[in-house]
Amino acid sequence: MDLWRAAAESPPPLEELAARVHADTPPWDLDALAAEAVRGTTAVLEVTAGEPTLEAEGFTLVGLDPDVQDATDLPYPERCFDVVVDRHGGYDAAEVARVLRPGGVLLTDQLAGDDVVDLHAVFGAPLPRPHLTVDARADELTDLGLDVTRRETWHGPLAFDDVAALASYLALVPWRSPADFSVDGYANTLIYLHMRAPAWGQPLVFTQSRFLLRAERPF
Repeated sequence: MDLWRAAAESPPPLEELAARVHADTPPWDLDALAAEAVRGTTAVLEVTAGEPTLEAEGFTLVGLDPDVQDATDLPYPERCFDVVVDRHGGYDAAEVARVLRPGGVLLTDQLAGDDVVDLHAVFGAPLPRPHLTVDARADELTDLGLDVTRRETWHGPLAFDDVAALASYLALVPWRSPADFSVDGYANTLIYLHMRAPAWGQPLVFTQSRFLLRAERPF
């Protein structure tokens, strides 16, 4: 238990934890899709829950705001962006539709409402956003006059070598953990998880859920 407490209280960076946490990735390449979408454009907004990546990929962007991590209230005039790329950031469909120019493109890669549903279930915690589905998001965009040109869903494994790795991960990625998570508060659950797999040399495996949407504002 002391090892688990230490793992949760002083987690290593995600880059180091990657040796013990194994996450499959969706088949789509958002960076490649973004590169295609921004070609020949002049104003691009990237919304991300992490570090901006489009600049790092070498794209020459005008209008990129690297500090925007939530697109629910965008401080921009109407029809000012050619492309909005949203990578796990929160967004309001009406706001995105408002700032897209005619012919503009929205690309978004989102954690779905049933992301790690089995992890939440074992902790007895409700899903934070069960309503967040690809169909619901696509319908919002369609109702706002955008044409949804691509929608995909994906499920894949998220595996942990041991409970200490899980405890560290939940400390670093709180949106995938119970709101009140602590090692002491969930000691019985963590012991159960340890006996379920790591005690026998097997990883703990949960299920990721993601979706991709591409939409355009008609000319």
